[in-house]
Formats: sequence, structure tokens, C-alpha cells
Amino acid sequence: MLKTSSTRYAVGIAALSSLIVAALPLPSQAAKDSQGDFRRCVAGLQRANISAEEAVSACGRALNPQYLESCVVDISRDSAYPPGDALNACRQVRRPDDMAACVVSIRNSLKAGTAADILDSCRRSLLPVRYARCVVGLSQGSSGLTPATALNSCNDELYFPREVDPTFISYPLQAPYPSLQPETPVQPIPAPTTPQMQTPTPTTPAPVRGLY
Repeated sequence: MLKTSSTRYAVGIAALSSLIVAALPLPSQAAKDSQGDFRRCVAGLQRANISAEEAVSACGRALNPQYLESCVVDISRDSAYPPGDALNACRQVRRPDDMAACVVSIRNSLKAGTAADILDSCRRSLLPVRYARCVVGLSQGSSGLTPATALNSCNDELYFPREVDPTFISYPLQAPYPSLQPETPVQPIPAPTTPQMQTPTPTTPAPVRGLY
């Protein structure tokens, strides 16, 4: 019985290992895909009117060149964004694909919004996809909300909140510190005085009776 269980266990491990090895890409295929990503990145940036020198430099420094290329292409499709500005913004974020989705989503919703402000807000956001949902949702929920107000309201999530809703305890902006000056003046401690030794007064012994 023990021998049969060990055999089944060994067969299961061997089958699982073969499946993992089969799922992994071959080294040559991985290298080929990586070369294709860099090649498509340079070609895509040049088609977006980026100079060959800038395209080579940007794609060579990109962690994910395919995302950088798609970010620049998606943003520069809007005539309000020059290709150079789109490339500069896409190079400053870790997830350029998310930032491009943020810009496109907000631009499609806020027609009157300033293009430069939208690009800068999406670039500075830590969660650009969530930020875009916030801006679009606020603008659709309030008819009188200006694009600038929507952008600034959702930008507040980038900073550490001083108050969280619902708020049960209000915290002051600056914690009160105790005063360093004492409330009552401290009386000086007198210096210790050395007691003076008094010289004893000499006394004459009394006469003893019967001796004189």
C-alpha cells in the first residue's frame, strides 16, 4: 500500500512539472518578443511624428516599450496634444497605458476641459484609472460642476487625508504643544551655609570637700 501511494505521488509531481515547463515560453521566443516590442515602439513613435533620435532614446529607457508606444499614440490622436508633450508625460509614469486611458476618458467626457490640465492631472495621479472614474462621475452627477472643480476635487485623494468621512473626532491642524515657560516663577534655592563651630567657654572645676 505504501509503495502504491509513493508511486502515485511521484507520477503526479512529474505531470505537474511537465505542465509548468510546457507553459513557460522558450528563451528564444521570449527574446524574439522583446525585440519586437522595442522595434514596434520605435516605429510607432516615429509614425506619431517623434524624431528617430527621441524615439530610440525613449524606447531604450522604457521598462515596457509597448505601453509607452501605445500611450503616446492614444494621447496624440487628440489634436490638442502635440506628440512631444504626450511623449514627455508618458515617460514620467510607471503605467503609461493607464495614464493614456485616463486622459482619453476625461477628454471624451469634459469637452470644455483644458487639455493641459487634464494631462497634468492624470500624470500626477497615483491611480489614473480610478481618478478618471472620479472626474467623469462627478461631472455627470452635477450639471453645474465646472471641469476645473471636478479635476481639483478628485485630486484631493493624492494627499494624506486630514479628516476621513464620516468624522467622529475632529483633529486640529496643529497639535497644541505645552509652553516651555513655567507658569509660576521658580524661587532660587539658597546656597547651603557651613555651620560655625562655637568655642566652649572654659569653666573652673568646683573644689572637692574634705581636701582643704
